[in-house]
Amino acid sequence: MSAERLRRYELILVSLLVLVLPSLEALKTFFWFSYLVVYLARHYQQGNLSLIPQRPANIAITLFLLATLISTVVNWPFDNGLKGFHDEIRYCTLFLCLYGAGYTANEYRQIAYLVIVGVLGGLVYGMVEFLLNIRMDFQFHSAGILTQSSIYLGIAILLNVGLLLDSESIKFRNLLKLSLLIQLVALVYMGSRGSMLAVGMSFILLAMLTLRLRTVVAWISGLGVTVLLVSVLIQVFPDNVFSKDLLKQYSIERIKESDHQRLAAWEIAFAKLGEADDLLWGIGPRNYKVINDMDFVTQNERLKQMIKYSHGHNLFLTQVIEQGIIGLLAMLYFFFLVLLRIIQTWRSAPNHRPGWSWYGGLGGFAIPIIAGMFNTPFYQEHAMLAMLLMGIMFAASERTSYNPSAAT
Repeated sequence: MSAERLRRYELILVSLLVLVLPSLEALKTFFWFSYLVVYLARHYQQGNLSLIPQRPANIAITLFLLATLISTVVNWPFDNGLKGFHDEIRYCTLFLCLYGAGYTANEYRQIAYLVIVGVLGGLVYGMVEFLLNIRMDFQFHSAGILTQSSIYLGIAILLNVGLLLDSESIKFRNLLKLSLLIQLVALVYMGSRGSMLAVGMSFILLAMLTLRLRTVVAWISGLGVTVLLVSVLIQVFPDNVFSKDLLKQYSIERIKESDHQRLAAWEIAFAKLGEADDLLWGIGPRNYKVINDMDFVTQNERLKQMIKYSHGHNLFLTQVIEQGIIGLLAMLYFFFLVLLRIIQTWRSAPNHRPGWSWYGGLGGFAIPIIAGMFNTPFYQEHAMLAMLLMGIMFAASERTSYNPSAAT
């Protein structure tokens, strides 16, 4: 089979992957694995497949994977076994593949459009499940629980903004405006404060960077329309299950309860770190729940009475407890390189217009980190989407003449 045909299969498979990523679990895994196999086959056939990373970002990803693998081996056996490493290898390979794929600008853009289509389809799927009482919360079918679904949606919102600002077609711009409004309303309905904070801070950052009155007015107008539309829906359908859930989601009692749970989770996490055990390699990826049965919890009556969690309600706390200092440093090194590329690309772009891929990369970087300070760790579907978009950002920035660091 020719390399060009393999390349076409790659594009089909990665397109199918982003379409089903928020909604269909089995197909997601199948398309990811098939894409990886075809990608490796093409690069092997072309003679440019190397197991030794050369670029800093690829080196960081390799260190990231090695830290996870060693943490798994050191703590073996444990309940989740290879689940943590499996999750990480999925999103890390997506970054490596999209970074090194060599697709054209139009092909990358088509993938981005399909990400938005997949999100809109996933929202419809999630709404149907919610209204039929199949699920208690409005969320994607297969992008994790509400907080993880909100992070996934937040990433897509930033990508949508980039595609909107970078589109020259009036027809596409109108469609992207509509899809952005739908996603913003859905984010409010989901009610995850961490994700809304992340999206809000990203919008404020973008407004400050552009320093254009038109942009600031657009963000404020969009937010106002979103809030108005949600309010109208509540007034028009006061007895609708959607409205009841929304009012409960934003009630003072619900917010206080949520904050209390986070504080309790952080207290247990810091107590674990204060124990000074497992600091180097951690307790094993996706093995956080084991701390619930450790002596420092069971022998402390106050900690013993607290609700137990499967993660630390903080991305970095969870990382250092599960994968130790080495795993945390590997993660921080990769995030530092992404941040550096975001800054370099912005500063080097003509008129500070870096293109839609920069917005996607910013979303993949900022939304999981800001929301992850209060919510879920960096894993599952939202991490796969984030890494895919950051990989595209790296690839796009290196093929443009204005980027100063093509060696990365």
